[in-house]
Amino acid sequence: MPNLVGIWEPGLPKNEIGRAVSKQLKRVRVPHVPYDDYVIIHEGFGAGLQDHGILGNGRQPVRIGDGRFSLLLDGELQNADELQIRFRQDLPTAKLSTPELCLTLIEKHGVEIVNLFNGCFCIVLYDRDSRRLNLISDRFGFRPLFYAWRQKTLIFGSELKALRVIDPQRPVLDEMGVLELFCYGSHILERTSIDGYLRLPPASIMTVDEDDWKISSYWVYQYDENAPTLDQPSYYTHYAMLLDRAVERCLAKPQQRVGIFLSGGYDSRAIASSIRRHHLPIPAFTFGDPDSRDIRYGGMLAERLGFDHYPITSSGNYLYSTCRSVVWRTEGMSSFAHCTSIQHHKLIKEKMDVILLGLLGEFGGSHTWPHLLLARSRAATIDTIFVRMVASRLPSVRRIFTAEFFSRVFNALQLRFKQSFEGINNDHPLNIADCWNFLALQPRSSYHSPSTDRHLFEARAPHMDFELVSFLLTIPPYARIEQRVYKKMIAYGFPEIRDVPCTNSGLPINPHFGREYTAMAVRYLFRKLATPARRLLKFHEPLGRNEINRGQAFLAEPELIEDILRPLLIAGIFPTHLFNLAGIEEVINEHYVQVKDHAELLSLLISWGLATKYFLHDDLSDVPPEIYMG
Repeated sequence: MPNLVGIWEPGLPKNEIGRAVSKQLKRVRVPHVPYDDYVIIHEGFGAGLQDHGILGNGRQPVRIGDGRFSLLLDGELQNADELQIRFRQDLPTAKLSTPELCLTLIEKHGVEIVNLFNGCFCIVLYDRDSRRLNLISDRFGFRPLFYAWRQKTLIFGSELKALRVIDPQRPVLDEMGVLELFCYGSHILERTSIDGYLRLPPASIMTVDEDDWKISSYWVYQYDENAPTLDQPSYYTHYAMLLDRAVERCLAKPQQRVGIFLSGGYDSRAIASSIRRHHLPIPAFTFGDPDSRDIRYGGMLAERLGFDHYPITSSGNYLYSTCRSVVWRTEGMSSFAHCTSIQHHKLIKEKMDVILLGLLGEFGGSHTWPHLLLARSRAATIDTIFVRMVASRLPSVRRIFTAEFFSRVFNALQLRFKQSFEGINNDHPLNIADCWNFLALQPRSSYHSPSTDRHLFEARAPHMDFELVSFLLTIPPYARIEQRVYKKMIAYGFPEIRDVPCTNSGLPINPHFGREYTAMAVRYLFRKLATPARRLLKFHEPLGRNEINRGQAFLAEPELIEDILRPLLIAGIFPTHLFNLAGIEEVINEHYVQVKDHAELLSLLISWGLATKYFLHDDLSDVPPEIYMG
């Protein structure tokens, strides 16, 4: 993905603006990766785009007329050709590049026309005459854009490192952001672990001029609870048709080398099955331990669908060798142990430049649990979601923080969690839960994982096609519960893969809800009864739905603790007024004497510690030279 950077400071001379943008571009650059650097430099404003050229957007910035308006586009529109036809009377006869199309339509119809842009993008639009700046995010906030205000100066970038390198102040920790990360496993909404470093929300337009600044929304994620009710076949048939169209939009440029990350789950198989035959074969990569379900079922899917399959199995130690590079890319906002594809970049790059992802298949159905179904009020629904988010993590998280800090900030965290639902206008518990998931959580968790691959690859997620999503927002809760319509769409739409088991259940998709959950309950009880005997006889524990046994991976690499985490503790990276260092040591010891599996928490501690070293303290001494040259 291209990388945006910029600064807005009225009155700052043009040469100083240029120096600031150059520093930002240098900080986000990855060595030995070919980029074109495009810049806008004016007195008081500058922006830059580091573009690897995969999307074919052409030279930027684009300008209109005498150069009053300038635009930089990070991303793409999947409906650019459709917009060219729809607005042909407003456009020149010559075909426009996507950035030129965006700027021309905005100039003719106003910035709110971005509501018609079907794609994942960030846009920087600058009006030289009025000195007005617009920063625009796509509907789902898939491509990140961070910003910070320093008095009357705005700094922004696709990555936090672009802010840090020109920040005139010494950054400090955001206590709420720190606790959020460990309680939820990711941040929510706009916060980060650095005070004042915020993420532009989805479907947002930030407008900045010399008098004021504001953020407005151009689209609202909301279920249509008054939509006409259809029968089940109508839902899943229309779903399959729109998914086919969305995938075809993602494959519309034959000159691009496109592949897919293919697991054994529902989401990537739905995307893979929707690829029309004339595009095949395309490469499909599956990650996991050799005996994991993903490797087995991903291979079966690839064979049935006619893909060139490349299973990438974990062998030997890999966490320690990739840890620092992953954290430099993800900036501590994701657990590094979940983002280790960086070790396979050379192999993947040989086969493809654009990765199709199954992200946000949840649009097609609600993940439910008993307490949510029993909620009878909005307040009860919010409480139920909060418990679901933090219950499993809370006992361990409480131990790694000081009692004073935890008690002081946790209540505020609960209040902020409740406030995060204020923009959700639905009433049904499942609709409330799904809206919150897509608005507050997913932009900070699932969407952040491609940052590991940003410097080499593009990512496309067909489930984010807004024509498809607009339809899915009309499906009532009873039809979405436990992904009923989604599963029927896969089972009936793609019979050639119907009998391939799924990673989650270990069973083929069963479109009959009652039968499926009866079989799953029986298997669950059998596993529970068999587990004590298996452990007694020292039989190998099957991986089940997990593609990798991270607990065992951490045990095999104690240098993660000895060479990374403990030195960070000794160096004072974890401030003692927030963190209980004795509690962290207890967690480490419990994991390594195998009393309890704390791999997820240890991975998050390492991720946060390294990110704080790099981006709060600006200590880049151990950032690997292959990912940053300095």
